[in-house]
Amino acid sequence: MPRIRQLPPDVVAKIAAGEVVERPASVVKELVENALDAGASRIDIDLEQGGTELIRVVDDGGGIPADELPLAFAPHATSKLEDADDLFDLLTMGFRGEALASIAGVAQVTLQSRPPGQPTGAEVRCNNSTLSEVRPWGGSPGTRIEVRHLFFSIPARKAFLKSVATELGHVTEVVTRLALANPTVHLVLRHNGKLVYEVPAAAGLKDRIGLFFGGDVQDALYEFDSGPNVMRVRGFVADPKCDRGNPKLQYLFVNGRWFRDRSIGHALQEAYRGLLMTGRYAVGFLFLDVPAAAVDVNVHPQKHEVRFREQSSVYALVRSAVKARLLKENLVPLLKVPEPEAGGVPSTQYRELPPPQWDLSPPPAASPTLFSPRREIAEQTLAPWESGADLTPLSPLQGGEGEKEEQSVFAATTGSGDSTPAPGGRGEDTNPAPAVEHPLSTWERGPGGEVFPSISLPSLPAGSALQVHDSYIVLETPDGMLVIDQHALHERILYEQLRRRIKDGKLEVQRLLIPEPIDLPAEHAALVLEVADDLARLGLEVSDFGGNTILLGSYPTLLSRRPPAVILKGVIDHLLTKDRPPSKEVLLDHLLATMACKAAVKAGDRLTQEEIAHLLVLRQMADDSHHCPHGRPTSLLFSRQQLDKQFGRI
Repeated sequence: MPRIRQLPPDVVAKIAAGEVVERPASVVKELVENALDAGASRIDIDLEQGGTELIRVVDDGGGIPADELPLAFAPHATSKLEDADDLFDLLTMGFRGEALASIAGVAQVTLQSRPPGQPTGAEVRCNNSTLSEVRPWGGSPGTRIEVRHLFFSIPARKAFLKSVATELGHVTEVVTRLALANPTVHLVLRHNGKLVYEVPAAAGLKDRIGLFFGGDVQDALYEFDSGPNVMRVRGFVADPKCDRGNPKLQYLFVNGRWFRDRSIGHALQEAYRGLLMTGRYAVGFLFLDVPAAAVDVNVHPQKHEVRFREQSSVYALVRSAVKARLLKENLVPLLKVPEPEAGGVPSTQYRELPPPQWDLSPPPAASPTLFSPRREIAEQTLAPWESGADLTPLSPLQGGEGEKEEQSVFAATTGSGDSTPAPGGRGEDTNPAPAVEHPLSTWERGPGGEVFPSISLPSLPAGSALQVHDSYIVLETPDGMLVIDQHALHERILYEQLRRRIKDGKLEVQRLLIPEPIDLPAEHAALVLEVADDLARLGLEVSDFGGNTILLGSYPTLLSRRPPAVILKGVIDHLLTKDRPPSKEVLLDHLLATMACKAAVKAGDRLTQEEIAHLLVLRQMADDSHHCPHGRPTSLLFSRQQLDKQFGRI
């Protein structure tokens, strides 16, 4: 049986580092928190290769005397605690005395510091827990720490680090939290010599939110404050229209420290009850001020979790304060008057009409419908007729008097010989086949005068289908009454069209003349760049524009109904809320479903009778029209027997 023995100091240091140092972001967090505890008013952070090769933190704080520099690397050595009672009255960010010792156990660290008022400072190096001699250093007042080659002594641990973009995203998220919690500190973040963030001390909390999360979030914020009391909550909450598909934009702070807590997050959601749809999350930045003795931050080495002595009181305070602020606002959505198209004239103005120009050709077809471009409809609907029969278009002028120009004009012939003369220029067929009406065909005249079939929408008999509550389509069937969820059905149709085109390599992509810049939180931008190749297969070409901005260069033509940025942000929400599937093909399928969901018509969209008819035609052509890609039913059938039973007929 193995004998009990004490572990060597270097092994102990590496075990401790596993609890404190998870990735470069953990190192940045610990070093910046030390600078804040030292009273720094400006902190500069420089990274190389996402922090894996270099992390440099420079501050103008109180510094460390020369004789205390070696002690800074000793385990559990700190200036922030004196006895155990201080653990329950903490006012500093750090208190464990583990950070520098843990970092020095897995990296090469150089610590340089000069207290204000001292003529010179001092320097000490620590390589894999081995300290050098203290040497003089002539730098400016404050502290300068360099951490090089993180995890160089533990290759297995370094192998678990992600890409440079991902690690940088985690660092920027840490900097975001620290900048929001300390709105009077000047913070600068650089990566590979390029500026990522510079947050001046003059930038208030709302300005910082706008810097990190964009103007759309900043403009939707409502400031609130529960008022001075033993416990206080203040900050900003966003209008319900600024909701998100995940809780990533719910930032919680207690006594200047970021933390995560499901209970407080639930209180925030409860304050929005009735204002958000299921599955949507509020945006909020909440700052709790509670007595230090009423909260325990000594729960986890990384200090991400806390315990409140009166959890229910904190819950009630957050819920009531946010709800009271929302009740002061008129949250009824406002109707936006559509802006005139480029070059158009508002309806309230007049313009001189040009002289009439006579044109005997058929009028141009209407613009594409709500669902998809005309070419998409044609490719989907003409397929059943491409079975070997000769589909010969007949001239619309051949119809009898009184016939509409938009009548069906497809005739199918199967025998040999020439057909009746038509615009196509064929001879006469002695045994013409009966005409077969195509459900989506009309005639258009091209720019050169040629006549060709185009796509129109079938008209349903009056009263056979109608829309209720701008969300459901009620359809009479031989079996009873079918209630269709318009969003779920359209989502399934778009999903199948996208999947089929990607599989065949025929996905039509619309390239933007000027790529659209999209501002995202740094963590989101890093995630998008990590899956850029998979997004490119979906027609979404993204590239890095620097900082937390990405460029969207293209999007699928099939989804042109929605703005490209809306489609991309929907995909980002999916990536943040779902675990990564095991294979790229599964991931691609999930992203296809998400894109179709974001581009489909929504509950509340009013459809015309033609659009309803078009949707029902596409329903018949879907491979699986019973469920949307996420598994929800697209329709429910109320049978005639059930209706008769409910009305007492049987």
